[in-house]
Amino acid sequence: MTEFEFELTPFFHKARRGRQGVVGAFGDVTVEAEYRKRSIKTASRQLDVRMQGERLPGAIYRTIGPGRPTLRNATLAVDGQAVRLDFNARGIRNAARALRLTYQDRSYEYAVTGFDKGAVLRGPGTVVSLTRRKSGTGPGMSTVGAVTGEADPIGIALAILFEEVDTIELTTSGAASHALNRILNPRANETPSE
Repeated sequence: MTEFEFELTPFFHKARRGRQGVVGAFGDVTVEAEYRKRSIKTASRQLDVRMQGERLPGAIYRTIGPGRPTLRNATLAVDGQAVRLDFNARGIRNAARALRLTYQDRSYEYAVTGFDKGAVLRGPGTVVSLTRRKSGTGPGMSTVGAVTGEADPIGIALAILFEEVDTIELTTSGAASHALNRILNPRANETPSE
């Protein structure tokens, strides 16, 4: 059984923002969100979230819309292979609203533990717990992670990637807020381009 902890500290650049740090034996890891281009259909920006690591598979998450990357209109790929995303938008509790990810023959569940507090990713033989706290190195929130069970590189990559995605919709209060926002600012359903 493998157990280790890691910390990802925030960074901010002109058109990018993200987190970086050393994740145990997997080495240096960076996850960053970057604006790509405006969508032809809605004039919203396409956002890319990229996770890169020395010994972790690369992952890219693409979404359309204003603000931070969200769960709507999104695609996800790990090492060029599509990952299926599913969540129960009508669930009442956070556990019922958990995001289910399917990558090849593996299934993962990503549940938010509380409003802007952290999350837990559970997969085959592994649990990655993430919490946020005030960064000791500057502005923003650092992510503190703990891995228990097998150190599954896919699960770790997915958990880290979602640190730069707005997952508030996976919480009950966030779902109510997003429903109101969608009424006030409707978006066309479209898939991000490659």
